[in-house]
Amino acid sequence: LRTVENGHSPDNPYHNATHVAGVVQSMHCLLTRGGVGRMATRLEALAGLLAACIHDYEHRGLNNDFLVKSLDGWAVDSNDKSPNENHHLASGFRVLLQPECNFIHRMPQAQQLQLRKLVIDMVLATDMAEHMAVVSRLRADLQKRMESPDEAAQLSNGPAEVPDALRTLVMQGAIKMADIGHLYAVRDVHIRWSERLEEEMWKQGDVEKDRGMKVSFLMDRDKPGVTKSQPGFVDFVVRPLFETWIACFPECKILMDRINDNYAYWKSKEAPHESPRPAAPT
Repeated sequence: LRTVENGHSPDNPYHNATHVAGVVQSMHCLLTRGGVGRMATRLEALAGLLAACIHDYEHRGLNNDFLVKSLDGWAVDSNDKSPNENHHLASGFRVLLQPECNFIHRMPQAQQLQLRKLVIDMVLATDMAEHMAVVSRLRADLQKRMESPDEAAQLSNGPAEVPDALRTLVMQGAIKMADIGHLYAVRDVHIRWSERLEEEMWKQGDVEKDRGMKVSFLMDRDKPGVTKSQPGFVDFVVRPLFETWIACFPECKILMDRINDNYAYWKSKEAPHESPRPAAPT
């Protein structure tokens, strides 16, 4: 854990060790209090916590689009497919394979490989480019089953009654819920993290200007930033995920209540007739 913690740059306003600690805490709460635990095996719970620990390992504060457009080494190594997430995974597992860090070395190899696959599937799901695909699968594969009383009762009988693919999907949804946990934090904490995200996005915009690249949307510090687009982000990106999730895990309704409270704050700060475009965390 110390090695992973040291792999998160304190120079990143948003993607830093504190953010990761928050994601780990949120994952723990979803597993123990949010209903996810009744569908997850002990191995999947471990995978959830491990994925949360390494999901942003060695993040440089630059989004995937920038890495691809700049022909960054991470993009070259991943063939432009989720370069950040693929690097987080590869580097995170290299840490785990170090003898002094390998806390699963006594685990049977088959379980180690299963754990690795679960973590890979979860971290790759945190790429916002996969967001709507994950939400669609949650609606089609989980929510529809939960709407059937017989299937809902079966799924509530424990992980043994839940198909493997569905349990993986649940864990992918859980890490996505945890990754944007500041949205359901108390208002002052949420505002501070929103401002941190805005600053990190502006820092990328500064790099783009220095390189003569087109400055990405909401990343020009001379123009309104991400704090001016929170209502749009909630409406178009957050609500579809959370409404689907809460239909399956009603224990999480309090999270939507928190989001609505923060949403009302940002909405009150909008200029009249202003309708900002949504923006996603990078």
